[in-house]
Amino acid sequence: MSAIEVDLRDRIVSAGIFAYRAADFHTVGAEAVAQHADVTVDQFRRAYPVWELFIIAVIDRWSSAQHPALQQIAEEEGAVAHVRARLETGLADPALVRLRLALLSAASNPGHAAAGWFRRQYELTYEDLTLALVRDVVRGRESRGVAPRLAAEQLLALYEGLQMQSLLRDDADVLPGYDRAVARMRVGWGSALTNERTALR
Repeated sequence: MSAIEVDLRDRIVSAGIFAYRAADFHTVGAEAVAQHADVTVDQFRRAYPVWELFIIAVIDRWSSAQHPALQQIAEEEGAVAHVRARLETGLADPALVRLRLALLSAASNPGHAAAGWFRRQYELTYEDLTLALVRDVVRGRESRGVAPRLAAEQLLALYEGLQMQSLLRDDADVLPGYDRAVARMRVGWGSALTNERTALR
């Protein structure tokens, strides 16, 4: 790919992010993105002949910009803080949340052109969260009663549910709601260890 083609794709992806911030996911098409990128629709379609490839490029760029800071939080403060930071990021940029949730719904259909990519990204998120919880247990940030894979499922479900509520409920208090739910989950994680010790006596 030539430098001109790379630059064109870069401009189009940046314009895509702008377009999705400015309008609803379902109203954004090639014409709107091309206008924001100051290119023709034909140039857009030559750069991204498959719409789903454009969508992948947009959400990958959008998410990747936040990834280093979020990973650092996971390393330094743990999985729970990491997920909370992701919620904060979504509250600051709700257009990304709307786009992501719309795409997850579409990509749940195995016949969707981008289904494989989105499923793989979701699996990687779950695996990364599981590994972060393993580190948290080893470092003493979480109870030894934590089963990392099960705890990752709980945190991911909580994250998804609160993101949905942030879009659909005007009175949703996302971060305090997260903190309350995590406090209750940690009680359960701790009681699992207590029950295990009791069973061994």
